[in-house]
Amino acid sequence: MNATDVRVRRPRQYETLIQQMRDDGGFATMRDVLLFSAAVGKSKERRVPFDEAGEPIRYETLTDPEYSSALVNMIAAVTEADDPEVLAASRLKDRIAMFEEYACGGLEYIQGEMNTRRMSPAVLLPALVVEALSDSVQEQAPIEDLLRGFF
Repeated sequence: MNATDVRVRRPRQYETLIQQMRDDGGFATMRDVLLFSAAVGKSKERRVPFDEAGEPIRYETLTDPEYSSALVNMIAAVTEADDPEVLAASRLKDRIAMFEEYACGGLEYIQGEMNTRRMSPAVLLPALVVEALSDSVQEQAPIEDLLRGFF
C-alpha cells in the first residue's frame, strides 16, 4: 500500500473544538491538533470509534515531521503489545485507525475538561501538559531505589 493514498480522518463532532485549538490553543496545523489529541487519548486510555468524519488529511501530511510517524507506531505497538505484526507495512491502516480513535478520545477528554473547568484552550492545553509532566515525575522511582541493586 502506498502511504500517499492513505488518509487520516478526524471526528466531525469535534470540528469546532479542533478549530478552537488551532485559533486559541496555539496549534499551527490540524496535524498538530490530531497528534496532541491522540497522545492525550492514549494517556487517558480513551479510544473512541467514530463514523462521521470531517475532511481527511493525507498520512504524508500527518507524518511530515518524522516524529509523527513514531507516535502513530508507538500508539499501535503499546495498544497491540502482543501483536508485533501491527508494525508491518501491510498494517498501516490498522495503525491509523487506532490513532484516529485515540485522537477522538483525546478530543472528547479535552472537550469535557473545557466544559468542566470552564477554560479556553489557551488556558487548558498548557495545564494538561503540566499535569502530564507532573504525573510522569511522580511515577518515577527515586534514584536511591534504582541504585540500591548496585550497592
